[in-house]
Amino acid sequence: MKQYYFLASLLPHLEIGHVPALGYPEFKEFLSVNMSDEGLERIKRFLRLVDIENLRALWTGEPIDPRGNLNQEELEQAVIELSWPGEEEFPDYLREFLQKYHSNEEKADNFYLLMSRFLEDEKENESGFLKEYFNFEREWRLVMVGFRAKKLGKRVEVELQFEDPTDPIVAQILAQKDAKFYEPPFEYKELKPIFEEFANAPVELHRALYEYRFDLLQDFFGSEIFSLDRILGYAAQLLIIEKWLELNVQKGIEIIDRIEEGVQ
Repeated sequence: MKQYYFLASLLPHLEIGHVPALGYPEFKEFLSVNMSDEGLERIKRFLRLVDIENLRALWTGEPIDPRGNLNQEELEQAVIELSWPGEEEFPDYLREFLQKYHSNEEKADNFYLLMSRFLEDEKENESGFLKEYFNFEREWRLVMVGFRAKKLGKRVEVELQFEDPTDPIVAQILAQKDAKFYEPPFEYKELKPIFEEFANAPVELHRALYEYRFDLLQDFFGSEIFSLDRILGYAAQLLIIEKWLELNVQKGIEIIDRIEEGVQ
């Protein structure tokens, strides 16, 4: 506890929409010098989400997010060897996914299945902040499936065919399959006005979702401001802030492109 009191007291304040005083490279270096092996292992488990997202980037040819545990060369080697560097083999669901889908296009098209299995597996195997975090990431994504399915006129039972129908969130969505509009669970009610306002503006929708997730993360560590969970929460919020800022850059590029093309 004393160690994390010291670390947490040194971390600069985070506010979404503002460039953080400590960027992710510096933050990871700071942790590598000051955290125990146990703490660093938990950070690695958190950043495994970025590694999984980077698999999709690998298959689509997009840039790799440098904030993950692995660079592109290491990630490519991990896929060949079916194991994370210096660790045990890939979990069964990841091995099965890679064996089932062969082309990069197939893997990218079905990536949502891999992400769903990853979040479900991590939710079951983790504890403390990481358990809550991975569960939250899984549930808000499912809620967004419910919104999008209704908007696009898709059948939610098809969209959720690979999910556990007894899961409370999945069951709540499926129960409204014949309804005209989707009403989210009470704990995710804030997502409804976000989707209604930005459903036709993908960049703004993603930005609003980052802001929503940033605010919700504060509840996960609550008053435990000098614990390992607080450090993990800081890592999650810092990641969101940097992605929010990158999304703004992307929006600016799109605006410039439209001007150059003469499209108003």
